[in-house]
Amino acid sequence: MIGRTFAGFDGTLTVEHEAFVAAVGDQWLRVGISTAPVDRDRAEEAVRGVYRAVGLEPPRRMVWAGSPLGAFSAAAPSRPIDPDRFPFEDRLRADVEQRLLARLGAGLWDRLRGQLRSLLWDQLWNRLRGQMRGQVLGRLRDRISSEPCFYVWGALGVWGDAYWIALYTCALRVALLDADERLDALAEVTRLVGWWFPLDGTAVLCERPLLVRRDRDHRLHCATGPALAWPDGDALYAWHGTRVPAWVVTAPTADAVHAEDDPEVRRCAIESLGWDRYVADAGLALVAEAEEPRDPGRVLALYEVPERILGEPARVLLHTAAPDGSRRASALVVPAEVATPYDAAGWAHGLTGEQYASACPEEDPP
Repeated sequence: MIGRTFAGFDGTLTVEHEAFVAAVGDQWLRVGISTAPVDRDRAEEAVRGVYRAVGLEPPRRMVWAGSPLGAFSAAAPSRPIDPDRFPFEDRLRADVEQRLLARLGAGLWDRLRGQLRSLLWDQLWNRLRGQMRGQVLGRLRDRISSEPCFYVWGALGVWGDAYWIALYTCALRVALLDADERLDALAEVTRLVGWWFPLDGTAVLCERPLLVRRDRDHRLHCATGPALAWPDGDALYAWHGTRVPAWVVTAPTADAVHAEDDPEVRRCAIESLGWDRYVADAGLALVAEAEEPRDPGRVLALYEVPERILGEPARVLLHTAAPDGSRRASALVVPAEVATPYDAAGWAHGLTGEQYASACPEEDPP
């Protein structure tokens, strides 16, 4: 599908165009979550190709690192390339856009860019750049805040670059323009390594992660260990897309929750521990209990949550498991003004407490 040719762009992507874009997006997403070992020889040759494509002497030295943190540490002592000599982000994109403007005109190019963006944004920007790269960059900034920001933001790699490489690759094809040698060279490196730093006389390259764990919404998440781990032992823990300290996953306790300053980390830690366990261990005050009208045998229990825990006043509704094991226990955080267990359960379904309490057992149990 990716090698196929088709008609040019007249303002609306055709079925063939959309199939091509989907194939490109899927290909880059697979690269982005790959944990396959890197072929170092191919990757190093691809890096040389990038330098040649922009008119620079290939790096004399290639340095390999086992994680983004290791790559940063290896890159920091070296001298960055003058951005005017290594124009990947700005000049390359500007040059490609000028070609597209010359071929399509401003109106058609805006429409094409918007349609490509709608097809690629969630898959490559949100899932890779926003989630994967964003979490790792945040962790790097925390660890290396004293160093020049170039070394954090100067890293290239699939998580940060897949979206715009895919967008311009697709745009050139749809506009029936020849490929850009520099874009293709960059794409080749991006397929073959994790992160990499182009430096003056040196290139620092990073291995791919050994594991990538995500939840059903494609957010970094693992309830039993790191969500990302690299060959050098570095690891990142995440809870449904929120970067957390390791203890949140490996050893959550009520005491650790209370010692944590960040309310979002506290929330994740409580979910990891389990709200029922946290309520018991922390001794939260019971507001009221009531029988579950939709599922006899289960109990609804509403507890007060101190404002400091979640950063705002709140209550939590605990829903006990069904006696026959057909339904698991669950918890729901509700606004502090919710007065009764039925009000809390109804709030989740857009009902008043009275409406929820009068529901028949067979009606849409939660």
